[in-house]
Amino acid sequence: MKTVDVGKKGERLAERYLRRKGYRILERNYRAGRHEIDIIAFDKKGNCIAFVEVKARSDSGFGLPCEAVGAQKQRFLRLAAETYLKRNADGDTAARFDIVEVYLKDNSIRHISNAF
Repeated sequence: MKTVDVGKKGERLAERYLRRKGYRILERNYRAGRHEIDIIAFDKKGNCIAFVEVKARSDSGFGLPCEAVGAQKQRFLRLAAETYLKRNADGDTAARFDIVEVYLKDNSIRHISNAF
């Protein structure tokens, strides 16, 4: 499976997972300049916006998916999230950054809430 296909399938599975958990999907593949957030969702239970980075793997040969979200990627996600919040939320809106790991071999998911 091509890397692009792995990513798209992972995002579809992550979105379905989040919906089942009661999240309302606000945006998919949100772009702010050259930075992108895979999923922006409202967590009703936590009463906040979750900026979600999805990392999918077809095998575990490259380590844990969350390890691919390093300091630079986190900085880019923060910049895009700031833009989203300025355009779409009031100043009191709570927000956090989550990572959803998708393992395509068995379609399992690990959700890391408030990952960074």
